[in-house]
Amino acid sequence: MKWYYADNGEQVGPVSEEDFQRLTRENKISSKTLVWHSGMADWQEYGKVRVSDAETELKAKITGNSGESFCSECARAFPRDDMIRYGDSWVCSSCKPAFFQKLKEGMNVGNDMRYAGFWIRFGAKIIDGIILGVLNSFLSDLAQIAESPFLPIHLFLLQIIIATAYTTWLLGKFGATIGKMACKIKVVTDDGGKISYARAFGRYFAEILSSIMLLIGYIMAAFDEQKRTLHDRICNTRVIRK
Repeated sequence: MKWYYADNGEQVGPVSEEDFQRLTRENKISSKTLVWHSGMADWQEYGKVRVSDAETELKAKITGNSGESFCSECARAFPRDDMIRYGDSWVCSSCKPAFFQKLKEGMNVGNDMRYAGFWIRFGAKIIDGIILGVLNSFLSDLAQIAESPFLPIHLFLLQIIIATAYTTWLLGKFGATIGKMACKIKVVTDDGGKISYARAFGRYFAEILSSIMLLIGYIMAAFDEQKRTLHDRICNTRVIRK
């Protein structure tokens, strides 16, 4: 069988089965890499192409080889005696270091992310809105008491800076604002990792796009299989339950 895969937006191939498996071992092809071969109707992520453990066990019963499972990291089959099990996931010896590093960094492994739905995210947003509203009200009152020469536009800009700093610092540091912490949800990358301060900063402004046009960007989360809003799609983030 000849394989094709996508690398930086370019098609690579044909690649033999042996070379394809070597590329997976070298992590040049991951579960997120788009792949295709002549037996497939369309391009898919490699993680969706690989055979599930249930199918493997069924084939094993037929062939008599019942001691193998697929590694959740590299998607290759190995004897279970040479693997470790974590929840519903099996990990080969070669992938153990990377797997435990993900655990150490707090990433979700084994595709076990539980995506936060529309309403719980809405509740978190309400809490953050109340907190920022109180801060903005305090600033306005303070400006009036002090008879500050600040024009309304200056006060508005200061409020934007505070809201940006609030969101960026909390998401970059903890993966969650106070509202999200209260609702026990957090923002992560597509593989379950911690988002950077730069991505948190960009996500704040991307969220503005979700708020225009009757909040359609937010409503998208109710119909997306991974509960992504428009700003999640733009920044490649996910909101999950802790």
